[in-house]
Amino acid sequence: MPEPSAARLQGLRGWLIFVAIGLCLQPLILVKTLADNLGAFAPETWQTLTTPGSRAYHPLWAPLLVAEVAVNAGLLLGSGLLLYLFFTKKRIFPKAAIAFMAASLVVVFADNAAASAIPQARAQVGSDEYRQIGRAVVAAAIWIPYFLRSKRVHATFVN
Repeated sequence: MPEPSAARLQGLRGWLIFVAIGLCLQPLILVKTLADNLGAFAPETWQTLTTPGSRAYHPLWAPLLVAEVAVNAGLLLGSGLLLYLFFTKKRIFPKAAIAFMAASLVVVFADNAAASAIPQARAQVGSDEYRQIGRAVVAAAIWIPYFLRSKRVHATFVN
């Protein structure tokens, strides 16, 4: 079977359509996550979680909540950068996408590990958290090898 020409492989087609959809949805998901996290900074909630002696106090709440907002804001900026790199077909996009997925995977595991150190948070861990971990693992397992091996990726991201 003849090798497909690089010209035929160029462009945002094939499996890259799914990448485009995911990249467009990622900022929306992160904005929702940030909005959900900001609820913990409401004065009453923040005071309950971070004031020694209150019913839900734990010394890790404040750093965990601040870190979650900071990390999710960073991921939001990163997802915006990935969108730019993707649609301008920059050569660095595949490596940046791999780094972003790896960072997202580390963040999901670190967040769950940190939250499990807080008894109130550990008690609320449920199927949503496990689904989030599963999605991150599956996405990395599929897309990282794709970005590394795909001829279309290598032919498309050349700018």
